[in-house]
Amino acid sequence: MQLTNVLAISALFFSTLVAALPGPVSMREPAGDLEEFFTRGTRHCSNIAKIKRPTRYEAEGCVPEKSKGFASMHNCKNKGGRAYMCVQSGQSFCTRNMNGDYENGECFL
Repeated sequence: MQLTNVLAISALFFSTLVAALPGPVSMREPAGDLEEFFTRGTRHCSNIAKIKRPTRYEAEGCVPEKSKGFASMHNCKNKGGRAYMCVQSGQSFCTRNMNGDYENGECFL
């Protein structure tokens, strides 16, 4: 009886844990809709992992070999960063325009 209860509780716990994991991040075209991100009030990036598809934003300078980790955009610029990647609402962008107020994005040299 106790084993059945433990198994049922474990199954319930792990099913809610898996349901809470985020799905894949959809990528948008680098040149498309960047103005939406720069004019939006939200300045917090929700990057949870370093870039994995380097060819997607290679032209903008966001490639894994040049990553300096996560930083705010102004700190990235002060450390010599030349590109910045931000993920918001499941959409990502990479820019060389370092004049924003974004936080917790990925910085690239």
